Amino acid sequence: MNANFHSWQIAVVILLTGVCLSLSSVALAADSVTFAKDVAPILQEKCQECHHTGSMAPMSLATYEEARPWAKAIRERVITRQMPPWHIDPTVGVQKFKNDMSLSQAQVDTIVRWVDGGAPLGDLKDMPRPRQWPNADEWKATKELGPPDLIVKSEAWTMPAHHQDVWCGDRLPRSA
Repeated sequence: MNANFHSWQIAVVILLTGVCLSLSSVALAADSVTFAKDVAPILQEKCQECHHTGSMAPMSLATYEEARPWAKAIRERVITRQMPPWHIDPTVGVQKFKNDMSLSQAQVDTIVRWVDGGAPLGDLKDMPRPRQWPNADEWKATKELGPPDLIVKSEAWTMPAHHQDVWCGDRLPRSA
């Protein structure tokens, strides 16, 4: 009887271990971060204004195929708060801005977990619809401010890739 009871205890322990492992893998799968479900909405809201084809950023982050090769660099830039560029100290003065492009700590953590988890795509049905971008040649603030009062044209100019914020002011005509 002791042997049967002992065998029964071992079977129960094995069964419970299996149930626990199954539940933990289900919980882990439910907790896994994917591009489609978790990261794409963040990139759409906070990054794609600059990081889309034809815009000012050096690469587009509009699709998984475009963002995935940059996953480790994205991770580093968001951890160090270099991207998105938002140089206002959130602990001083005004706390809420209409155009705040900074990431919340939860958004940073989501991107880090995505990259650390192998940067998986996830289920395409979870992917948000792509953003539609206005014509680059049109004034974006017409709704809020009306048409521009003055349009100043200049010759085409390409900013060198080795530094930031070089303005082409010396190329514009100066009034006397």
